[in-house]
Amino acid sequence: MPEEFPNDSRPHFVIPYWDSPGPGVSGDNGNIRPLPGNIVSYLCGGIKASAYQPGERLDVAVEVHNHGGANTLQQAQVTVWWADPATGFVLSPDRLIGFQMVPVSGRGGKATSPTMSKEIPVSAPPHICLLARVSHQFDRAGNIADPVNDRHWAQRNLAAMQAQPGVPVKLVFNAGNPFKNDATFLLIARPSGEESLRRLGEELHAEPVFFEGLLAIGENEDLQLEAGVRTIRVDLQAGEQRNIHIGLRLVGDPGRGRFTAVELIQTLDDGEGVLGSLGVVLRG
Repeated sequence: MPEEFPNDSRPHFVIPYWDSPGPGVSGDNGNIRPLPGNIVSYLCGGIKASAYQPGERLDVAVEVHNHGGANTLQQAQVTVWWADPATGFVLSPDRLIGFQMVPVSGRGGKATSPTMSKEIPVSAPPHICLLARVSHQFDRAGNIADPVNDRHWAQRNLAAMQAQPGVPVKLVFNAGNPFKNDATFLLIARPSGEESLRRLGEELHAEPVFFEGLLAIGENEDLQLEAGVRTIRVDLQAGEQRNIHIGLRLVGDPGRGRFTAVELIQTLDDGEGVLGSLGVVLRG
């Protein structure tokens, strides 16, 4: 449900997922959460990052908008972490990339943080997630890293790889329980839809094609590949993270300069309330 902008001096910060499409049309002001279905939650444009390579320095900056009612600059507290590929995040201090105070004027003001840098360990996986948070004492972010439902949080990650038709691909990601109580979650592996493919195409400067192949998801490496959407349920203790295995196999070659994609989504047990998602791109 849309929030109301504060009409007093409180800030209303957001890390924007989309820009204004044209004059008179609002961009991401933080009032539409959960994120609309046509927005890719793991591809926030407000997080700017250098090319990633394990063992090398990663530079990250974060764009922040302020739709509060103040006429003066207000200090946004911006924090960035890195994490293994995951659909539910349990953040740890050793994954902190940086923290910056960013002055942003109210009434639609925009600013970008100074660059935050960290050398990512050489033992890190070939693809990682970036999580960014903006907060203020009068506009606090939630304690759970929740880019889908909380305008203070944002995520950026993308696993991209070459794929050969008929050759199985196996991946591992983390499902996590960010809550203080044990819980059951639904994990979904599915081909990316038309809108997600379009936005990924803009990001990759490549032509998307629908996924044609087989998928599998499970808690061990013994996976049975099948067509269509694949789901499993997992019980996680409070704060637990668990490795989940994904298998896929393309039937046809996307072709040179093209790609296809699948999405991994974590929801509450009833299938409602998306906690997070992850994208896997397969290039021709």
